[in-house]
Amino acid sequence: MYKVRKRDGKIVSFDIEKIKLAIIKAFESEDEKYDENVIDFLSLKVTADFSEKIDDNIIDVEEIQDSVENVLSKAGYTNIAKAYILY
Repeated sequence: MYKVRKRDGKIVSFDIEKIKLAIIKAFESEDEKYDENVIDFLSLKVTADFSEKIDDNIIDVEEIQDSVENVLSKAGYTNIAKAYILY
C-alpha cells in the first residue's frame, strides 16, 4: 500500500478510514443523513480519483483532499463538499 505525505512532511501509511471519517463529519456538520454504503462508495471513488497522482508510492494529503472535494461535487453533494473544505 502507498504512503501519505502530511503537511509537516511526515510520511504515514494510507488509511481509507480517515477519508470515510472526514466525509462522515462533513455530512454531520450539515445535518445531512447518509448511508454507510454510500460513504464506502465515495471513499473508494476518492482513491480512484487520486490514484494517478501517486508518485513513488507517495501521495500528498492535499491531493487526497482535492479528490474528496472533486468526488463529492461530482456525486451531487456540493453542500457536503463545501462543508468538507471548511472542515
